[in-house]
Amino acid sequence: MKKRFYWLILIFLILAGCSSGQDIEVPNGDLIATETSPPAAVPIDTPTPLAPVGLFLTPPGSDPNLVEELNPLVGEYIKAEGFRYQVLETMTVEDFQRDDFRLVVVLPPYPDLEALVLGAPGTKFLAVGFNDVDPLENLSVLRFGGGDYDVQGFIAGYIAAMITTDWRVAVLSVQESDDALAAREGFRVGVKYFCGLCNPKYAPTGINYIYPKYIDLPVGATDLEIEANVNLLIDRAVNTFYIAPGTGNENIYRMLINNNKLIIGPGADYYEEYRDNWVTSLEYDLVAAFNEIWPEFLITETGIEQIPPLLFTDINSELLSPGKLNSAEGILEEVSSGYIKTTFE
Repeated sequence: MKKRFYWLILIFLILAGCSSGQDIEVPNGDLIATETSPPAAVPIDTPTPLAPVGLFLTPPGSDPNLVEELNPLVGEYIKAEGFRYQVLETMTVEDFQRDDFRLVVVLPPYPDLEALVLGAPGTKFLAVGFNDVDPLENLSVLRFGGGDYDVQGFIAGYIAAMITTDWRVAVLSVQESDDALAAREGFRVGVKYFCGLCNPKYAPTGINYIYPKYIDLPVGATDLEIEANVNLLIDRAVNTFYIAPGTGNENIYRMLINNNKLIIGPGADYYEEYRDNWVTSLEYDLVAAFNEIWPEFLITETGIEQIPPLLFTDINSELLSPGKLNSAEGILEEVSSGYIKTTFE
């Protein structure tokens, strides 16, 4: 009887131990190991999704200086959005199927940019330095400069008249160039804005010495044609020349310097050897404009466009004093804001 009771207790304890999953102690003090719980399931690793891509598209023929200047900025801005950063020279519509391109900053010259943009409607593009494309639903445009060459010409005329005795100034432009002709007209208005009738007080005077003067050079003018036209203005006692964008070449600048004439021109035309005769350069600050447009580009739901601010660079303070520069900067602000007109009314 005692043995039967002992075995009943032992069986009961064993069953209870199995249900608890723990070791149990039998009456004689010995431990009996019970079955342990099954091991926890090992999680299966899943790959972390890759972040979207922000791309800097720099096609062959891009301005290397602009690439070098913008690359760290574009990279910084794209990484700040949590995107991967890539730099490529070219891509096709099919490339958008292999990765999640969300932002693309592209430099000229890029053929068929519109086709690329239309083929990737889920990607936002910012075209930097393009003057020949218009904004689209997913394309914003930061112009290289231009579209307001009348403003550039106006301020060049204002400065030329301000620094030149008897306002003996002139502009050289190019026939059939809308940009150059707009700059030429702006120049004439800017001169008149400063000096009114602009009648010289000292000899030589007369009908041949009414200012401002201008000449539109033939497209593809030969050296002989250039020399003849520049000499005509020199013979008319012009002392300060504004060279409209797309007009200047080494032959023109060499003639003006050899005749000790003063020059206002595009920043792209400036060389240090011109410094003694160079009043100031007028150029557009594309990098400053990029910094300004980026936040709006990120949040806009449709394409936007912007023109970079016009700057005075390569300033010769002996020819354009700080006081006169301040005056020109104030006038530029008013002209750019539309308070002063750049056309004759």
